[in-house]
Formats: sequence, structure tokens, C-alpha cells
Amino acid sequence: MQAVIINIFVDATLHVLATLGGVQFTVQQPRLKTDAASSGEVTGVIRLLGGVNGSVALGFERGCVLQIVSSMLGEDIRDLDLGQDIQDAVGEITNMVSGQAAQKLGDVTPRIEIRPDVVLMGQGAIPGQPRGAAVIAVPLIGPAGRLTIEFCWSE
Repeated sequence: MQAVIINIFVDATLHVLATLGGVQFTVQQPRLKTDAASSGEVTGVIRLLGGVNGSVALGFERGCVLQIVSSMLGEDIRDLDLGQDIQDAVGEITNMVSGQAAQKLGDVTPRIEIRPDVVLMGQGAIPGQPRGAAVIAVPLIGPAGRLTIEFCWSE
């Protein structure tokens, strides 16, 4: 089941970013993480409840998020200091990824509830990660940097 959930979220993220931000990403080899800190400078967190409990986090590196937000807003954004604009854009991406994933997951396992949760600025611990649970990180490489999708849950 974990592989199904991971693939659904990766596909949803790739689709949303290609559609919304006009950016193509290449999926890299998944890896286990040993810490609870976000991999990105801006992170959108999605809460999973029901059949699994935990989170999916979209951690954007600086260059990556600036490129996507610039494309979304139709202007050249060069600074993360535009905090609310960046947070709103990542929140919108997180909402759209949640919606796409929920639709596909509903066909596989209707017991999982998906809720966009929070957008974090800066690198810190991701809320909603069960203590002691493994974190699976799937890096996506784009023209302006990396986005890492982090999966952490208990079944």
C-alpha cells in the first residue's frame, strides 16, 4: 500500500507543477531520511488520517519555489521575503496536489482522509510525523532546483 500512496502523490505533484507552474521535473531514487527536518526552505504539509496517519510534505528549495511562484504569478519573483505570496502559492500547490491525490486514492482505499495542513517557511520539523516512523524522501529535480516529497506515516 505504501508504494501505491507514494506513486499517487508523486504523480499528482508532477501533474500540478507541470500544469500550474509550467515546470517539468525528473523523479530521483527514493531514500530513507534519518531526521525530521524539512528538506526545503518552503514546505507544504498534507495530513493523512484514517487508514494511515501521518503526513506528506512538499519541500521546495529556494530556486525551485521562486521559479514556480514566478510562473504562477506571471512576474519575476527573486526573493523569499515575499512571505505571504510564497506561502499562498505553496498553499495552492498543496491544495491542488491534495485534491488530485484524494481523487485517485479514493479509488484504491477510501479509508484515507487527506487534508492540506500548513505551509512552513524555513527548515524545521514537519508537524504530523509520527514519532519513530521512517521518512521516505522522493527527490524531484527541476531546472531551478529540487523539490523533495517526504512521506511519513504509521498504518
